[in-house]
Amino acid sequence: MKPNSQKSRRVEKKTCPFDRAGVKYFDYKDYPTMKPYLDYFGNIRKRYYSGLCLKHQKMMKNAVERARFMGMVSYRK
Repeated sequence: MKPNSQKSRRVEKKTCPFDRAGVKYFDYKDYPTMKPYLDYFGNIRKRYYSGLCLKHQKMMKNAVERARFMGMVSYRK
């Protein structure tokens, strides 16, 4: 058995980019802000991959739903 085979790794938690920027509201008309958090098919990326906190993930969901309703973002394919 190797002595260093199981090193303990400290995983740093991602910090929400919108918490750092102090964002209070997502506008559904601001597509460039939403684009990194949508995949090719128009699905919202999961929090694990996007790094958003729960509050901002819910705000993103509402903004994307409004943009879909207004026809600015396609519904899921």
